[in-house]
Amino acid sequence: MKISRLLGFVTLTSFVMIILVLTLWNLILNQPVFLVVFSFFSIGAIVTIIKVFKEDVLGKPHVVLDIKKQGVDILMVVIGSFLTYIIHINTPFCIVLSSGLIGILAALFVKKYQVALYCGSFVGMSSPLLLGIYPFILASLLAGLIYILVKDVFNGYGGKLGTIALSGALITSLIAGTPFLEGTVYTLNQQLLIIFFSTFAATITYTLSIRFNQGPVLASGFVGFFLGAVLRFASATNGLMLAIVVIGASFAGMSNQAKLKDERFVALAGVLFGLIFIFSAPFFGGAGGKLGTIAFLSVFSVHGITLVINKFQLRKQVC
Repeated sequence: MKISRLLGFVTLTSFVMIILVLTLWNLILNQPVFLVVFSFFSIGAIVTIIKVFKEDVLGKPHVVLDIKKQGVDILMVVIGSFLTYIIHINTPFCIVLSSGLIGILAALFVKKYQVALYCGSFVGMSSPLLLGIYPFILASLLAGLIYILVKDVFNGYGGKLGTIALSGALITSLIAGTPFLEGTVYTLNQQLLIIFFSTFAATITYTLSIRFNQGPVLASGFVGFFLGAVLRFASATNGLMLAIVVIGASFAGMSNQAKLKDERFVALAGVLFGLIFIFSAPFFGGAGGKLGTIAFLSVFSVHGITLVINKFQLRKQVC
């Protein structure tokens, strides 16, 4: 089990670091004013990754895999991906509403498998232009396999499920040789809207999940579906963009209190999500799970910086 955990750890860490490096590179080329701030938070992400390696990969005891249970989990991921894909393709629902609906229904009626189903829904958010039906099947199966590999790794960090989905989607797109969709360049007004709504969505998701005890899947699905629907139909110009932002930021709000202590830290992760969303826009267009990976990186960064600050404060008190 330790080998499988290591493999899962390396897989998710690799894709998080790819997003991190590409975002830094884009900042160097186009927005060096943000580079210092983002580099500071990048240190936090690395601190968190090292912590997880020590605690989850090296620190946890060996566990024998339940093959039947793992097989059911893979199946649930695949079902979640196909349901989202079918809803998106055959109804007026956009990818945001389709995924949010799966999250709500899974949390209410299939609680035992809600996490796996919601994870699969993120694969289902992939564009058909990037993943045709056969690559989509492969991406879903790969995400299911990665899901069972990381079941005991990175727990409590919002965005984990999306990173699993992105891993499956990117590996498949590389195998198929399909080019990613072209990214978007946002205006200043759009950037401000993105940061505002990402902060709001992350915070309200966390509040629903923790303070109102609704759990992370239902909270995220609720915010993605209902707030996403309001924004989607409120603005013909920015509605879809903001709907995508709120469901993506809601993934950061899925974190537990051990990772993000309260709404202040979640709000900071929401701001960081908005910034990474803006500056990683040119990369991996159409790949489901990218939003979750951005949220994952945001939570890593805030959690890691918190650890560093707390450590320095403790040393100062000792001295």
